[in-house]
Amino acid sequence: MSHPLSDPPAHPAPELARRLNLLLLVLYGLGVTVGAGIYVLIGEIAGRAHMFTPYAFLFAGLVIAPTTYSFAILVTRFPVSAGEARYVEEGFQLRSLGILVGLLVASAGIVSSATISVGSVGYVQAFLPLPPAVLIVGFILGFTGLAILGIKESVIFAATITVLEVGALLALIAGGIWVAPGAVWDGMAIPVAHLDLHAFGLIASASALAFYAFIGFEDMVNVAEEVEAPEKTFPPAILITLVVTLVLYFLIGTVAVSLVGVEALSTAAAPMSLIAERIGFLPPQVLNLIGAVSALNGILIQMIMSSRVLFGLSRQAELPRILSYVHPKRHTPIIATLVVAALTLFLALVFPLSGLAEATSRITFVIFTLVNASLVLLTLRAVGWHPARVVNRLRLLVPLGGSLASLALLVVSLR
Repeated sequence: MSHPLSDPPAHPAPELARRLNLLLLVLYGLGVTVGAGIYVLIGEIAGRAHMFTPYAFLFAGLVIAPTTYSFAILVTRFPVSAGEARYVEEGFQLRSLGILVGLLVASAGIVSSATISVGSVGYVQAFLPLPPAVLIVGFILGFTGLAILGIKESVIFAATITVLEVGALLALIAGGIWVAPGAVWDGMAIPVAHLDLHAFGLIASASALAFYAFIGFEDMVNVAEEVEAPEKTFPPAILITLVVTLVLYFLIGTVAVSLVGVEALSTAAAPMSLIAERIGFLPPQVLNLIGAVSALNGILIQMIMSSRVLFGLSRQAELPRILSYVHPKRHTPIIATLVVAALTLFLALVFPLSGLAEATSRITFVIFTLVNASLVLLTLRAVGWHPARVVNRLRLLVPLGGSLASLALLVVSLR
């Protein structure tokens, strides 16, 4: 009979490694938020908002701000993978609703990865003329290997592309200001002088579309178990991501409308390339290449996010335990990553994605509504249900406003 003291010590199961600091987390957030969407959306937004285009971006940023607040608060309380699932479960006290939200988040990420893989083929074929299936398999297998290699390595790769992408936007902004500073200033000032009910109608209509360009920051919370001191790191990281995104969009919107014009911008197949041509500051071919690489960046980030959601749900005993297996040396959820890769590959090669891609945006609005409502419920539960006992009404009004705004956007998207 063995003595307890003579038994070999039990080795704890490998955990995800906390390797992301504030800078890497911000770049991760910018990489998923300032995606290729802005390259396409700016033309459509200009067609709706006309000279008020920059203010449509500003309004959309203000609308999403309460939701970023809710995520920042909740991730500090529950710094876990599959964050949205945990927030909703804690807020509504419904385990089944939390599981549903987690599965919806993971599904949306997988569909997005597959959609980006298919959509990027045309861009990449301009530089690498290979069959679409070969390119899609190459994209997904390559990023799967990188995701398994390590979170820091993956985020550094994504961050490098993000720096190029943000740098390209900054180059266009700087070029526009250099070429026509007066026109850019007028592009900011003149719309303010013409604000009226009609203008607000244009801004509101366009901001519903501009809102899509801000989606992505919420993916940050699903790497919470790989962030150094998440309670301190996340609030500034989410705030910086929102502010930088908002400033970039406002300025690029101003430069675009001022130098290109609304009509040309709204009918252009490649609006950013048209801006580059007018400014003459950045070759359009370089911009197209950066746009293509930026799109590919989204595959990696969505795969990371989806695998962490499956990992988190498994850790919470909502999915098979094998999905929470962590590689002892790489400290990455290897099984969850392989499952995400297999599903992404299947959808990209076999499944029609057009309808599903549109549905993922609506799923995001549903999740935003539920996450904001969860913070409202948690706050009420903490301070009491009677309004007179609410210590700081702002703590309720901000997430309540975020929930109502997200619900309104969901209704608009269904029309």
